[in-house]
Amino acid sequence: MNKVRGRALNANTHNTNNFSLWIEPLSHKQYPVTDVVNPTNKAIITSDGTRNTVIAKPGLTYNDVTIDISGAVNPSRWLTGQTINTVFLDASDSLLNHRVTDASGITNGVIASYNYTPKSTNSKIIVEYGSLYSIEGNSTGGTDEIESQIKVGGTTIARRVQRFPNVSGGGTRGSTIFPICGAITNTVNLNARTITVELVSATDAVIIYKANYDAFMKVTEIAL
Repeated sequence: MNKVRGRALNANTHNTNNFSLWIEPLSHKQYPVTDVVNPTNKAIITSDGTRNTVIAKPGLTYNDVTIDISGAVNPSRWLTGQTINTVFLDASDSLLNHRVTDASGITNGVIASYNYTPKSTNSKIIVEYGSLYSIEGNSTGGTDEIESQIKVGGTTIARRVQRFPNVSGGGTRGSTIFPICGAITNTVNLNARTITVELVSATDAVIIYKANYDAFMKVTEIAL
């Protein structure tokens, strides 16, 4: 009889111990997910406010999805036409290396230069430059002409010409030299490319102004 009683007590103790083993996870762990609404591959999972139901929405194809990122996004691939990088410099920025002209002006030479490093080897680099300028002298005695260019690594990507014929109504007859814009394709490497804005030739001297609001260069790299 004592053996039977001992076995019964041991069984009760054993059951109690087993109960303590399986009850703890339920009291301290999350309940398992039992219902997924609109299941799909590569989904963003959000809760509907209960512990056992989640809602799956297909990633970024939904316009009501918001992603909060505390760090920086650094992609290595882009869709065609997407902006990869943009740089904007005004005339007072030291990176632009903008030329200072005195009151006598210049007739040729580099006006501004900037070293741009591409972020992709399958992109188009768009360069825009604008400047306040004035032209000395007048058109007496012939046809005055001024030409400007943008070059990237020595390759001309944009050209503008301004003319002043010495005839009746002989105002500006041609595209003005600024603003000027051009583009070049980059499929080679990620080495820095030297961008220059130049006066190729001018019959009369040109004065280029350099206040921060007088001139700018904008470089935009887009994916191909």
